[in-house]
Amino acid sequence: MPTFMPRRLSRAVSGCSALLLCIALAGCGTTYAVPVASPGGAQGTSVVASSGGAARSRGDFNRVVSRVEPVAESFCREEAPSAPAGYCDFKIVYDADAASPPNAYQTRDKNGGPVIVMTASLLGEMRSNDEIAFVLSHEAAHHIARHIPKQQQSQVFGALVLGGLAAAAGGQYATEQGIQDAMDIGAFVGGRAYSQNYELEADWLGAFIAARAGYDPEKGAQIFSRPALRSGGGPVLLATHPGSPQRLALVSSAAAEIRRQQAQGLVPRPAYAGR
Repeated sequence: MPTFMPRRLSRAVSGCSALLLCIALAGCGTTYAVPVASPGGAQGTSVVASSGGAARSRGDFNRVVSRVEPVAESFCREEAPSAPAGYCDFKIVYDADAASPPNAYQTRDKNGGPVIVMTASLLGEMRSNDEIAFVLSHEAAHHIARHIPKQQQSQVFGALVLGGLAAAAGGQYATEQGIQDAMDIGAFVGGRAYSQNYELEADWLGAFIAARAGYDPEKGAQIFSRPALRSGGGPVLLATHPGSPQRLALVSSAAAEIRRQQAQGLVPRPAYAGR
């Protein structure tokens, strides 16, 4: 395999990146107005410094689910009032397999209903019910903000764009295998182009869900300070999660906005992008 990128394909990749940016402006960006949070500062430092506590149990998980699930469903129905009945019917599942790595994720069942899974090993890293609530709310936010279909759309566009550019480049890149390879790369880049923005949006929206369920999102965000789970970010297009300091700062900003709305007697809710 060549260790360099030929000029024609390099231009194709650059064109792909530019067109993927257009995709974001056309509807694959964030739904909610997520502020740019600066890592560090007094708020982020205090959150990281107070991450002690006892490990959580399966009973703690069940108690948190009983509070977060109805709030997430209510929030979802507020945001998607015309969606099918099952669209906001969350199923929150505990993966008791000790071999499963620390993880929580949102997926969909065969009928398209939202499913949230938390593994036993991740629960073992939790040190408060606020952390459980924040993680579950974060995953619910992925569904409410339609991140799975948006990523799928980005993958399709990325594949079509880079595949088309490879065909236009001619030569060895215009072969059936060359075009397929280019489409695979385009789908890979497209699926990750906005993943960090989606994670931050889920943190922001998840903070509102957790707060409405009666939990403290700033305490919940302490999960980001756990050494085994801390994220350092990485290359913008390839890393799927932002750095932990940035996420801690963002949740602190969300908590401040939630308190501001509560002081005005409002039910906390995030603002939409562009408003």
